[in-house]
Amino acid sequence: MDRLTVAPDHEHFLRGGEPFFWLGDTVWSAFTNPTEEEWREYLSFRRAQGFNVLQINTLPQWDRCRPDQGIYPYPLRGDGSLDYTAEPNRAYFERAQEFCRMANEEGFTPALVLCWANLVPGTWLNRLFPTQVWPLEAVERHVELVTKLFEEFAPVYIVSGDTDLNTPETVAYYQRCIDLLKELAPSALRTMHLCGGFLGLTPELAEGLDFYMYQSGHGKNSAETLEKLPAELIRRFPGKPVLNAEPCYERMPKMNEDWTLPPEGCFSTDEVLDACRCSISSGAKAGITYGANGLWNWRREGSRSEGIAASMYLQPATWQEAMRFPGAERMKDIIAK
Repeated sequence: MDRLTVAPDHEHFLRGGEPFFWLGDTVWSAFTNPTEEEWREYLSFRRAQGFNVLQINTLPQWDRCRPDQGIYPYPLRGDGSLDYTAEPNRAYFERAQEFCRMANEEGFTPALVLCWANLVPGTWLNRLFPTQVWPLEAVERHVELVTKLFEEFAPVYIVSGDTDLNTPETVAYYQRCIDLLKELAPSALRTMHLCGGFLGLTPELAEGLDFYMYQSGHGKNSAETLEKLPAELIRRFPGKPVLNAEPCYERMPKMNEDWTLPPEGCFSTDEVLDACRCSISSGAKAGITYGANGLWNWRREGSRSEGIAASMYLQPATWQEAMRFPGAERMKDIIAK
């Protein structure tokens, strides 16, 4: 698999020297939830629809559906949390490698998240889960392990997942990740996945990234930011490709700002496609990432999200149903226009 590189115009990507439009799919839970047979079915289906990038969390997604496959990157503590200071689970990473190998064979570039915000001190998500704090030395070891095990699959590295950057400690964690990636995987593209509506990148963090992701998100007023976010990002940090890595997901509830219920309906196929078109026309020319509620969290019959997530996402479709939402099939039409 050829690596993604930044095109000479600094607005687009190349792969193997050819123009490459990032048409991503959101499968944060890929390493924990699907069986190998399900993963193979998914890859074949999405390849036929024209998708070429898969956004995956290298750690268990905090709001994935349960039960999952019961295999985790680090040992479980008695309270059910992961002990990130213990020895990694070799079986988890071997399985994840095989999933990436299968994805490469189908033509997909993996985009791997290293450090989701629920584990990073000072973030909005960590305030919801204050007992889950990832020691910096554990972060360093995880980055070293992922780059060692996954470099053969020509991934893009997404330093953060759904993060804000409102404390110096938060910024320091991500800066350390970026510095390590520069050293350990200098040929791989680096970026950050920000929380909905957030553009508070520091100049220092921005300097260490090869392209910019933003998230217009799932709020009921997210349409108001579709033009503003890319324009502001390009104004502040020109000269690098930009893409909307998380527009509203198909059939995702429209979130209130304080996550209170009930939501005001769910995002329709047309609303998702309109959000994608608006993102690209507003300056996020390098690509777009689609999401389906029930697929990113990989729900199957008898499983569901737990805790806060259960009330936020209501009852998602199963992954098989979500994979077949009509918006995914129509994404390729956006590129053609």
